[in-house]
Amino acid sequence: MGMLLIEALARAHTYTLNNARAQAGQDAIQKPYILRYNAPSWISDWSTGRDKIQYSQDDQQVVGSPGNIIAGVVAHAHPADLSTYAPGNEISAASDTAGLMNELYLTHGRESYNVDLALFPLIRHIVYGADTITLKADVWLTWTHIENVK
Repeated sequence: MGMLLIEALARAHTYTLNNARAQAGQDAIQKPYILRYNAPSWISDWSTGRDKIQYSQDDQQVVGSPGNIIAGVVAHAHPADLSTYAPGNEISAASDTAGLMNELYLTHGRESYNVDLALFPLIRHIVYGADTITLKADVWLTWTHIENVK
């Protein structure tokens, strides 16, 4: 029964990732730019939750700062000087927090799927203690729309 459950979870995992990826991928090639859900959080790390297992459901994100990207990447391009040579360029526009978020052009896909444990009564009652297992996927891609250049 355990092997069958692992197979069902693997199939559900693939389903959620594929559907989330398909949604983000569709938005990545659309014109105009679409952001379906909230803008992404800046995450610097994850703190381990009560189960002491890294990167599990009960972990909490440690909020990061876009200032690290601005200071570590964008600042090296000297955005103020660059804007005098190339007005309206994306690097100069990304030199503050709001501009950086706008210049990333991320698209987001999201999917969830419930695996019914009715076929696995032993696992449902003894091991897991719930009727379903919910799998969730969040996928971020960059917007790839390319204008015709002449």
